[in-house]
Amino acid sequence: MMMTIIMCVLTTLVCISPAQETAGEKRETITVEQLREDFNILRSALEEGHAGLYRYSSKAEMDRRFDEAAARLDQPMPEWAFVRLLTPLIASINCGHTHLTASSKLESYLKQRPISPPFKLHFIDGKAYLIHNYSNRDLPVGAEVVSINGYRMTTVIDRLLPAIPSDAHVESAKYHRLSDPVYFGRLYNIFFGETPVYEIDFWDEEDGALAPFTVAGISFASLNRRRKERYPVPNASQPPIAFEYKEEIPVLTIRTFGGGAYRAARIDYPAFLKKTFRELDEKDAPALIIDLRDNGGGSDAFGRILFSYFIDEPFRYYAALETKKLNYDFMKYTNVPEERRTQPEANFRRNKRGWYDVLAHPNVGTMKPISPTFRGKTYVLINGRSFSASGEATSPMHYHRKAVFIGEECGAGYYGNNSGSMPGLKLPHTGIRVRIPLVRYTMAVDDYPNDRGIIPEHRVDPSVEDILKGRDTVMAYALDLVARETRK
Repeated sequence: MMMTIIMCVLTTLVCISPAQETAGEKRETITVEQLREDFNILRSALEEGHAGLYRYSSKAEMDRRFDEAAARLDQPMPEWAFVRLLTPLIASINCGHTHLTASSKLESYLKQRPISPPFKLHFIDGKAYLIHNYSNRDLPVGAEVVSINGYRMTTVIDRLLPAIPSDAHVESAKYHRLSDPVYFGRLYNIFFGETPVYEIDFWDEEDGALAPFTVAGISFASLNRRRKERYPVPNASQPPIAFEYKEEIPVLTIRTFGGGAYRAARIDYPAFLKKTFRELDEKDAPALIIDLRDNGGGSDAFGRILFSYFIDEPFRYYAALETKKLNYDFMKYTNVPEERRTQPEANFRRNKRGWYDVLAHPNVGTMKPISPTFRGKTYVLINGRSFSASGEATSPMHYHRKAVFIGEECGAGYYGNNSGSMPGLKLPHTGIRVRIPLVRYTMAVDDYPNDRGIIPEHRVDPSVEDILKGRDTVMAYALDLVARETRK
């Protein structure tokens, strides 16, 4: 997200045996004093600055998680082990904008080693299916993966899922991240040790038995190259926004709200929407499908502009937009220039709980609708990768009952997120980096579970066969639903 201002289930941590240690782990260890100092800096920075540290957990719960992690820092350890400790702690904040990244040195090491999994997994109902093969041997694409290197997939999922950040308690977002082969490979190697060979057990439907395969890991560069060569992304060259008719039904596809993508494509987003809704009004369109799947967000204003076409009276988009302080002590551990570490007081107002309301933002205050108002029935397609500004646009549409939702649970928390200014903290001894969102966004919505994203009225789960054959079952379902309901 852009703006002008700028559990931890510790019991799921894996104890790596010496045989599983990485070469990187064997080379260097970090002293207890250094580990504790880095940990204390991280904890202090999160407590001082993170706008949503206690959004889904109480202070007492977070204090307990911090204390449990600190108690484990009783002996020297390599960076990988420290990352294993910190990753689920960071994920337990339940903020999809809060990321932990290993040091540049460890990241470089990971990229060079042939330890990336030569496959991509897709998860359905807690089961993993191989859908892409990046290896140099035949693998049973489409088959269920039962185990990897002796670990059942249920064990792998149970250990990795708590280490993946997402808004609220939205698991659809976690599974989308886990299905990315680079992301999966990073987590698997961190939690299960350096893995140059993958021994995979597939379930053979015909024989009703396990079929074992052994494949070598590949480098990060090889994985990316083979992924692009063998499975090119269909929408890679598509514009950020498109309007078309499918089976005579108008479909507005918004792939991103990122302003940079529109500048690169030379598309004026507000003008594009104005033209689109004028056409819909002139044709008196009875229905509209908006496809926000895989839209990871971007400009806050873009989401609000979209919603403005579906309401005909003044409205509040944000219930609150606030930050804890105007300057932060932990900024000395970031690369933010000193002259930009203090925000101008004129852009903020102290509120009743001692935080600061953000004033200099285009979505703050009472918003005006944009005409022509669309009065037909709206169907919005969402998934676990509909995030950030996508969540902001859809929550008021859901709250004001302006749309029917199709797909899977939205990857954004219903009541908002933590983002805005997001400086990167760099721990001095390990070089581990953590992005800390400083602004708490609270949407002007109500009457919904606190820890979920929008759960669609029509849940549609593509099968493995649908995915392998490139069938867009979600869009097909939506088109059929619209056709049936507009004929009534």
